[in-house]
Amino acid sequence: MSQYNRHAIAPLDIIIPAIKEGWNNPGAKMTYQGWTFNIHSLRLRTFCRCRGNLVCSCCGLKAQYFAVESFKHGNPNSVHINLYGRADGKEILFTHDHTLARSLGGKDNMSNTTVMCSPCNSRKATEESKELDRRRKLNENHQSML
Repeated sequence: MSQYNRHAIAPLDIIIPAIKEGWNNPGAKMTYQGWTFNIHSLRLRTFCRCRGNLVCSCCGLKAQYFAVESFKHGNPNSVHINLYGRADGKEILFTHDHTLARSLGGKDNMSNTTVMCSPCNSRKATEESKELDRRRKLNENHQSML
């Protein structure tokens, strides 16, 4: 079950040019079908950077549309846009992924982000968590040897 209320579906060819236009404006907003939302986040700029090639960098699933949504338990007038694709008849949420996780020293900037579907992003996060645990244990062992 989704954590969002859906208000509208927006085509890529309407949203992507608006993000590009607001690229250098941290306060950039867009109104679509009466709903106004921010269009300057790192996540949205990552999507825009890929232009027509909005595919998961891990599995290759293609994103197909944006949805104007609000959180089910939040203010229904506070909306944002999410990117979605479809696989096996199911809607799949897309996100931006930090190529090198921030927890592993990666930066929160455009050169360290890529488009990824949520299932792949979750699997990657699990692997990164294991790597972080491995590094902590190595550090603990090293410290105990000193």
